[in-house]
Amino acid sequence: MKIITTFTALLLLTLGLNAQDQDHKSEMLEENRIYWSEQVKLSWNDFRGEIEEDENVAALSSIALPYNLSSDGEGELIVQMRVCFIRNESWSKPEQQNKVLLQHEQVHFDIAELHRRKVIKALQEVEMDKNNYRETIQNIMGRVWKKQYREMQDQYDKETNYSRVFKAQISWNKFLEEQLKKYQAYSDLELKISLIN
Repeated sequence: MKIITTFTALLLLTLGLNAQDQDHKSEMLEENRIYWSEQVKLSWNDFRGEIEEDENVAALSSIALPYNLSSDGEGELIVQMRVCFIRNESWSKPEQQNKVLLQHEQVHFDIAELHRRKVIKALQEVEMDKNNYRETIQNIMGRVWKKQYREMQDQYDKETNYSRVFKAQISWNKFLEEQLKKYQAYSDLELKISLIN
């Protein structure tokens, strides 16, 4: 049977929640999420979603980029952004689990972190004010997260043939490691932006 993986990306925006609702939501979601970290790698135990037996894939990783925008009331915008793996939406077929496939899924997660860093870089480089910051952020998210990110995920699956081309998989592993180092300066999880020009 073919080993094929697929990828789902979600974009979550948490604006307009009162503090109590946000705290409750955070508690519920924390156990269901793994936030990207150099020290923490995915394991097959993290794939807790219901297996879709009729799917012709061996595993599915659900990855999101939740972010929060807040202001200090003085013209400073605070952007908090972290990539996360969603456990109860990700699944794998136990009979097809192996180290190469797990590494393939980890690289999907790493590609998400790389593009989060590219979003942070773009936010640092653009000028915005209190009148255009929402549109500016949406444009950056559309260009970097929805387009470039999706294109790289598709290219990765195509070139590795969903982990089956071992040489290509090793090449992508190395490429992502290098790219994450290249964008290390943009790894902050919180960014403060002045909206006063």
